[in-house]
Amino acid sequence: MEQPTHRQIDRQLREKTLSEEQFRLVASHIDEAFWLSSPDEREVHYVSPAYETIIGRSCDSLYADPRSWIESLHPEDRQQIREAIGTRGLGLDRDTCDGEYRLTTLDGALRWVRIRSVPIYGEGDRVVARASFAMDVTERRELRSAALHDKLTGLPNRSLLSERLTEAIERSRKDPRYQFAVLFLDFDRFKIINDSLGHEVGDLLLISIAERLTANLRMHDKASHLSKGHVAARLGGDEFVILLDDIRDTSDAIAVADRLQTALSAAHSIRGHDVISTASIGIVSCAGEYDRAQDILRDADTAMYHAKSTGKARHVVFDERMHREAVQRLELEEDLRRALDRQEFRLEYQPIIELESGRLSGFEALLRWKHPRRGDVPPDMFIGLTEEIGLIVPLGAWVIREAATQLKKWHDQMPQDPPLEMNINLSRRQLSQGDLVETLRRIIDETGVNPESLKLEVTESAMMESPEQVTDLLNELKGLGVKLCMDDFGTGYSSLSCLHQFPIDVLKIDRTFILNTDGNREYAAVIHAIITLAHTLKMTVVGEGVETGGQLAQLQALECDAAQGNFFSGALSATAAEAYLRGPQGLAKSA
Repeated sequence: MEQPTHRQIDRQLREKTLSEEQFRLVASHIDEAFWLSSPDEREVHYVSPAYETIIGRSCDSLYADPRSWIESLHPEDRQQIREAIGTRGLGLDRDTCDGEYRLTTLDGALRWVRIRSVPIYGEGDRVVARASFAMDVTERRELRSAALHDKLTGLPNRSLLSERLTEAIERSRKDPRYQFAVLFLDFDRFKIINDSLGHEVGDLLLISIAERLTANLRMHDKASHLSKGHVAARLGGDEFVILLDDIRDTSDAIAVADRLQTALSAAHSIRGHDVISTASIGIVSCAGEYDRAQDILRDADTAMYHAKSTGKARHVVFDERMHREAVQRLELEEDLRRALDRQEFRLEYQPIIELESGRLSGFEALLRWKHPRRGDVPPDMFIGLTEEIGLIVPLGAWVIREAATQLKKWHDQMPQDPPLEMNINLSRRQLSQGDLVETLRRIIDETGVNPESLKLEVTESAMMESPEQVTDLLNELKGLGVKLCMDDFGTGYSSLSCLHQFPIDVLKIDRTFILNTDGNREYAAVIHAIITLAHTLKMTVVGEGVETGGQLAQLQALECDAAQGNFFSGALSATAAEAYLRGPQGLAKSA
């Protein structure tokens, strides 16, 4: 039999259709705690048995003191109820009183109860009694809390953050003086830490980061005028967001960002490791100009991306220029995804010259994109983006196939001894591609190119990101017969000490060293040290970015093996490269 609700009982009481015995019988079967009192709540007429289970005190205690249930509440909630009751009774001047409060049971457990007080009317508008109900809502609140908080860190998740942002937006509409700010944090080396030390250490790092964010905001409460309404939340991965409530202006948000970067830059001691992962922070200051939480997060994310792309471990305040750039970047990303199918990519080839003989030893294949509306898009505008969106894997396979096909054509049409070589760049993303070796093997078989004429270039930074794993992969690639080059050597990863562990055939000195050799003995000394080391390890050395005759002479004097750069030739189309092959080459052509 379905149990009656308190609303049904209230209606029956109003209609006087229940005898006292019937009333007690029905009320005793209600799952909620229920008590009936006088209008001023100074006398209790009835208490249901569920009162003892939910409130945790005897029914007799409520008969003796109609307000004794208040003593079971958490001190803060107890004070709130007392202020509501005053001297006139709980909500006597209102039709109902309804709220959720923390309750401490006699055994010390903390529960949540929803307490409702409903006036019972007699004839006319006269209140003849008051019915009060208490329901244990602990489980419901716990389920809601779990749904709104990050399981790993305990911080609010995206859903709860969105609720708080929506509340802040509503308040900013009503109060022109109210401002708030959002800080979007992304940690600069988290993926490297996760991959090298393991996901368990990565999780512990995220927990430590969450604790520092919470502690820093708590300290800020005490040290500034800011309200206590700000929130630290985790969106997922290593992305965190902070909502700063009721700030004066953007300078408050910048001050908090400065404090956070100082706190977060200190090493985290985790499982015997001192782990450092600095944060890039994007800041959006809001004063009524936003309508949706997702738009604020979008702009804060955009500002964070600018902070990361301009050097990391810094903060950037969002402006409209960033939004325009973000829109353009999104459009470029959408066009990139279609460009491969539309055959908008092509390869150009830059000559590599052997310095002792002056002959053309090969080309480096360079990717180019001719956009149907924008025309030629500079490589630095789209190469990094292809890696971010995962396009570099299919595009990289296309580059290898196209370059191998072109090289085989030149081998067949214009054979030379030793054979012409082709340098092909591999991205960091391709190195983590599980089937890279099989893809390369298949392309070699299908094109018929001599694998010994292929040179795969991997940047120094990509090799040093995970040296042991990269070494294993490079050895597998070498097993196919190809040669390997370390590109951009000297760009800051200090790989000299472990250079010997990589199965490298060629070392390419970064162009920044070459550009500074003119009249700079220190750079020349560094290049000489690199060349000497490489030769000791049986590697050949290529100088990149040669622009002047003086730079060429310096490399020749330092016994560099080969060079490339605009001094010899820029990147050439396949047709122009073929003409270069047929005509005067190398040093003779540039003289």
